[in-house]
Amino acid sequence: MHASRAAWLAALLLVPVAPAAAAPRAPAPAERPVTYVVTLDSAPAVRETAPSERRGAAARVDTSQRALLSAAERAEVPLTVVRHYRHVVNGLAVQVPPSRADDLASLPGVASVTAPAVYEAPERPTPVSAETMRRALADAAGTARSGAPAGREIVTVTDLTGVAEAHREGVTGRGVTVGIVDSGIAYDHPALGGGGFPNAKVVGGYDFADGDEDPYDDPLGSAAGHGTHVAGIVAGDDDHIVGVAPGARLRAYRVFGSGSGAGEEVLLAALDRAAADGNDVVNLSLGSPIGARAGGVLATAVDRLVASGTTVAVANGNGFAGPFRTSEPAVADRAIAVGSTYSTRSPYLALRLGDDPSPVAYSQAGRGARTPSTGSAPWADVRTGCQPLPEGSLDGRIALFTPAKSGDGPVCRPLDVARTLQAAGAAAAVQHDPSIPESAIPLALCCGTVGIPVIGISEKDALRILASPPDTRLSWGAYAGIPLADHAAGLMDLGSAWGPGGEMEFKPALAAPGGYILSSMPKALDWYGVSSGTSMAAPHIAGVAALLLEKSPELTPAAVQSVLQNTATPLAMTGDPARGAQPVAQQGAGRVDARAALSAGRGGAGVSPSELPLRDLEGRPAIRALTVRNDSDRPVTYTVGHRTAVSAAPPYTADWVPDDAAARLDVLGPERVTVAPHGRRTVLVSVRQPTGAVDGTVFGGWAEFTPDDRARPVLRVPYQGVSGDLDSVSAVNPTFSAINTTLDNPALRPAPGSFGRNLPVTIDRGNASTADDTASVMLSHGFPLLERLRLQVLDARGRVVATPYDERWLTRNSGAGTGVGFHTWDGTLPDGSPAPAGDYRLRLVFDKAGGDRDHTPGTETWTSPEVTVTG
Repeated sequence: MHASRAAWLAALLLVPVAPAAAAPRAPAPAERPVTYVVTLDSAPAVRETAPSERRGAAARVDTSQRALLSAAERAEVPLTVVRHYRHVVNGLAVQVPPSRADDLASLPGVASVTAPAVYEAPERPTPVSAETMRRALADAAGTARSGAPAGREIVTVTDLTGVAEAHREGVTGRGVTVGIVDSGIAYDHPALGGGGFPNAKVVGGYDFADGDEDPYDDPLGSAAGHGTHVAGIVAGDDDHIVGVAPGARLRAYRVFGSGSGAGEEVLLAALDRAAADGNDVVNLSLGSPIGARAGGVLATAVDRLVASGTTVAVANGNGFAGPFRTSEPAVADRAIAVGSTYSTRSPYLALRLGDDPSPVAYSQAGRGARTPSTGSAPWADVRTGCQPLPEGSLDGRIALFTPAKSGDGPVCRPLDVARTLQAAGAAAAVQHDPSIPESAIPLALCCGTVGIPVIGISEKDALRILASPPDTRLSWGAYAGIPLADHAAGLMDLGSAWGPGGEMEFKPALAAPGGYILSSMPKALDWYGVSSGTSMAAPHIAGVAALLLEKSPELTPAAVQSVLQNTATPLAMTGDPARGAQPVAQQGAGRVDARAALSAGRGGAGVSPSELPLRDLEGRPAIRALTVRNDSDRPVTYTVGHRTAVSAAPPYTADWVPDDAAARLDVLGPERVTVAPHGRRTVLVSVRQPTGAVDGTVFGGWAEFTPDDRARPVLRVPYQGVSGDLDSVSAVNPTFSAINTTLDNPALRPAPGSFGRNLPVTIDRGNASTADDTASVMLSHGFPLLERLRLQVLDARGRVVATPYDERWLTRNSGAGTGVGFHTWDGTLPDGSPAPAGDYRLRLVFDKAGGDRDHTPGTETWTSPEVTVTG
C-alpha cells in the first residue's frame, strides 16, 4: 500500500493584448478549472442520522446542495458538479477556477473546500499458475503439524489465527456482506462465484474508475489483481484457496482503473455508495501517509460510515520508516487500522533445476517483466559489469550474475547488468550475491526498468546451478514453501507501518497475517497470485469481523473492534523474541485470534474501552477506568495484571532505537475482581511513563484480565503513549546528518539539489548566469505531523518580507532517515518585484501538531546564514 498528495494545479492560458487602441479587445485570460471537494455543514450527511430519519435527511442534503449551487450562481462563481455525496459526506466534487476557490469557500453553508488527495495504486500481486498452486497445497499438506490445519486451509488464511478452527465449527460468515473498495473483483474466478455479474458471491458494486456498472478487475489496470487478491482473502472458496469468511457475500467498488491512482473524490463516491448499499463490513486496502489526519475528509467519511453501523478495516500502511507513519484513512478514529505479520512459511515462486526435486526459490524484482508460469531454458554463468556482450551470445538463456564490485562499492548496478544481459539476448537475469549469507535471497534493485524478468536467488542455490552440467535447463512454474525462522515466523512484518497517528491516535488497532499470502487473481493473470503487506492483512480482519457478525449480528462496529482487541495475541519482538514484546505502536493489540474472539462473543465477556490512547504524558500518571463485562449466567473472577512492550526512542526513522525501559501500570484497588452474572465491574488503572526515557519515547503495553476459568479467554486492553512532551521532539531530523556526516541539516545552499554544509549564498542578478539566481534550504524534518511549515525571508532588520513556501499538514519526510527536500527563494518579493540589494536570511517556522489536536501547536524555528542580493 503506497500514496501521494495532489498539488494545487493552476495553468494560466495567456493571450496577447491588442497593440493598438482601435483593434478589438482581446478576451480575458482563461483559467483551467480544477477539481475540489466541497463539504457542507448546512445539513448532516444521511448516515449521521438515525435510520428512521434518513429519508428526511436525504431530502435536506439535496436541498442544501441545491442552495449552494444557487448561491454560487448568484456570486458568479463558475463551477461544474462532478459528483454528489449524500451518505457519509454532505458535499460535492466540483470543478472551479483556482482563483475562485476562496469565493466558493465563503458561500453560506460551506464547511471546507479542499484539493483532493491522489492515492497511488497499490502494487500488483505476483501471478502464479494453477500448477504452482497445486504444489503449494501439496507442500502445505505435507508439512503441517500433527492435528493442525493443512492444505487449502492454510494456503490463504494461514494456521495462525484460529480461522481454520472456526470453519470446522461451521462459522463461515454466512449472511454477512463485505464491500471491497479496490481495483474491482474478477467475479468469474472459481473462488469468487465463477459466473457473470452479479453472481452468488459478488452480489453488487460499481466501477467508479470508469463510471459504469461493471466492477471487473481489469488485468491491464494500474493495480491489476489487487482487489481480486483481497477479495479471495476475505471470502474466496474453491479447490485451491479458502478465505477467512468463505460464506460471506461481496460487493466490488472499483476505484483504481487505468490511471496511476485514485482521487479522493472517487474514494468518497465509493464510500458513499457502500453506505447506501448497506454493507456489514467494508475493506480498504489503500492509503497514504502524506499529511495523514483523522480530521481529513476521507477519514471523516470512514468515521461516519462506521458510526452508521458498518465495520471498516483499513490497511495501516507499508514502509520501513519507524513510528508515526499510519496512513489516511487508517488514521480515522473509528477505523480498524491493521498491521501485517509474517506467515509461518514463505510461498516463493521457484525454478526447477533439471530433474532435481529441490526447487530454487526466487524473489522477483518489480522493475522487470513478470516471470512466466511455464517453459524452460538453459542457464549461463555471466561474469560482466556493464560492458556490452556480443550480440546474441545469450540468446534464450537464463543468465546468472553477481553484483559487479570494485573495492568496497558497486561499479555497475544490478539493473544495469540486467540491461546488458537483455541486449545480449538473455531470456531472464538471475542475481546471486556471495557477500551475503548463503541462504539469503537478494532483493532491492535500483534503478530504472528492464524488459526481461529479473529475479534473486540464494547463493546456496546458485552454487547448485553452477555445479550442474552446462546444458541443464531451468524450468519455470515451480513452488518452494520455505519455513520462516523462529525469530520471524508469525511475528510483525518489519515493513508494516507504525503508529501512532500524527496526533497520537491509537494506531494500528490489530495485526493479521499479511506476509506472503496466496490468493485469487483474474484469469488473464493465471487465476492465483502471491502478495505481501497490510493490504493483505486488512481483509483478514474484515473476514474475521464477518465471522463474528454471523454468530452475533447484533454487534456494533465498536463492539466488533472491542472483541477483536480484547482477545488478540501480543507478539514478541521480531528478530529478538527474548527481548520482549514488539512495540504496541507497530502491532496494536496484537495478532487477531478468531477462535478466542468467537468464544468471548458467545460468552458475553469483554473489557471497555478496548484501547487506551494516552497521548504525551508530560511526566504525569494517566488514570483510566476499565469496565469488565460478564453476560454469562455464572460469575467470573479475573486477576488484573500487566504486560509491557519494548519502547521506541526518537528520532523517528527506520533505524528506530529500542528502549527496554517499560511503562508501569498499577491497579488502583484489588487485583482480583469478581464480576457477577450479567454484571459489570469497573477497575481503575494508573499508567506511568518509563523511568528515564527521553521525551518523545513511544511506549506501550497491556492491562491483562486472566480468568480463573481457563476455558475462558484472557482479555487484554493495550495502551499506547509518549513520554514527556511530544512538542520537545526536534522538528529537524538528526539522523540525516548523523548518517551523512558531510552535510548539515538544515543547510543553506545555492540551488535545489545542491547538497552540502551551511554556506552564505549570493543571489546575483547582475550577470548572465542563472547558477546564482536562487537560495535554497535543504531540509529533512522529523516531527510526526506539522500543522504548518513556512519558509520566510527576513531583511536586515528582521522583518518578514516574503514567504516563498507555506504548506499545511505535512508528515515528516525523514522516512528511512535520509529523506530530504529543498525550499527555495528566487530573490523576489510577494508582488513579483526583485528584492532590493542587501542582506537577508531565510527562516523555517515549524508549527507542530503535537500530542493533543485541541492544543495550540508548539513552534520551532531555524534561521539560515546570510543571503546577499546584488545586481
